[in-house]
Amino acid sequence: MSKTKSLTIWFAVNKSGFIGLYYDEPTRNEETGKWDSKFPFVNSIIYDQIVKLVEKSNITWKNDAECLTLNF
Repeated sequence: MSKTKSLTIWFAVNKSGFIGLYYDEPTRNEETGKWDSKFPFVNSIIYDQIVKLVEKSNITWKNDAECLTLNF
């Protein structure tokens, strides 16, 4: 029997429109217009899916960071 694994990913949109993915909750840096995190997350397949979600949701710099939990 296999166990279900889960992964929580935070995402947020910088002032420039770049979408960042993070392992931990990022903090908004008003001076740089970017979200700061010690643990960025990189996965091109998941990134492409998050970009589609953000575009459909009209999430911008003004929104707080959001998180998703993926089960696999």
